[in-house]
This record gives sequence, structure tokens and C-alpha cells, in this order.
Amino acid sequence: MEIQDTRSQERLEFAVDPEHSALRLSVVGLFALFWIITYFVISVIIPTEGLNLIAIFISFIITAVVMQQVERILKERWPSGRTLVATPEHIRLQKADEVQQEIDTDQQVNVLLWRFKINKRSRIPKGWYMIACALEQEDIYLPFYTFVSPEDLEQLNSGGSFKQLITKKQMDKDTASGQMDMRLAGEQRRLHTAETARWMHGAEMQNEDFQQMLAYLQEQFPRWMPRIKA
Repeated sequence: MEIQDTRSQERLEFAVDPEHSALRLSVVGLFALFWIITYFVISVIIPTEGLNLIAIFISFIITAVVMQQVERILKERWPSGRTLVATPEHIRLQKADEVQQEIDTDQQVNVLLWRFKINKRSRIPKGWYMIACALEQEDIYLPFYTFVSPEDLEQLNSGGSFKQLITKKQMDKDTASGQMDMRLAGEQRRLHTAETARWMHGAEMQNEDFQQMLAYLQEQFPRWMPRIKA
């Protein structure tokens, strides 16, 4: 995974949230509807007494294959409407013309970088990592993030810039046993605050876009953006 050179670019704009909530809900609804329709069609073609297990199995397979293509088409044609815009003057997370979060790049910006492992299978493969960057200014958080494989994480985080997010339960346990010092505890509290902001309004990005955004920040704002070794 290689950080790209963006020194010649003064303005970047990325479409974010490729799998936004409206799209995911629509896919689930379409899956259920198509499965039911396919089940009844196959039940007519292959009739059985009682519950038609063959029709259930075949209709599920057909629906899963079809919905993979439907989801791919929806992702291409149904953007979330949110964008992450970076210029020398500001970093903005906006939806259409509405600015949701804004960072003034001329002022001091605190940068938080963290990661955690995906332990449950979902739309993201189990064992992958969420890696995030949050820009904080006067209690305003602008978080953006992506998901990477363990191999990609090893390359991108070779310098250890993305800190492991420790669960609050583990923090309490380590603090009580004296295994966590005050500095680390303070760092983890800041990361948890940023993680809450990510969960509420963070911008999910494609891996390539995330890397390009980091590179842009490093080149344009070395005064406050730390170097990320990769």
C-alpha cells in the first residue's frame, strides 16, 4: 500500500459512504422480496408436499447471486450525497451544499489516528481492520476512515502511527490493576471520543481515496499533520 504524491493538487474532493444506510436497507428489502418471489416460482416448477425445502435452497442461491449484481449497480448509481473536500483553506465534510463539519487549516489542528480489528463477520471480512483519521479543532471532529486487510495494514502502519483502540472494558481493567499509565489512558480517552464521532458522522472512504487524503494532508499541512511512514 503506497501513499500517493499529491503536491500538485490544490483541491481534492471525494465521494464518501459508498455503502450508506439507505442503500443497505434497500438491498436487504430487495433481497427478501426477490427471495419470496423466487421461492413461489420454483415451488410451482418443483412442487412438493408441505414446506418446499428444495425451493428454499435454490431460491436463496439465485437471490444471492442476483443481489450481488444489483448491489454493485446501486453502489455505482446511488451515491450517499456526502463528500469530503480538502483545500488549502479548509477541510469540509458536506452533503450537497450543506457543510456538516469544517476544519480551518490555518488554525491549529489536532490529528488522531487509530485502528481496531473487525472480530465479527459482517459486510467487512472478519480479521480486517478499521483505520481512521480524525481532525479535531475546538471540539469539532472531522473523522474519515476505511477498512483494510491485515497485509495492507502492515504496510500502511509500518511506523505505528495508527494506535490500537483499547476497549473501555479493558481500559478499566488495566487502570484498576495499574497496568495503564496516565499518559496512555489520556490518549485512549481522546481516541474513544474520536471513535464516537466516527460512529455518528464519520466518512467512509475507498482505500485509495483514504491514502490520497492522508498524502494531501501531509504535503499541504506539515505544521500539524504528522508523517505517516508507509
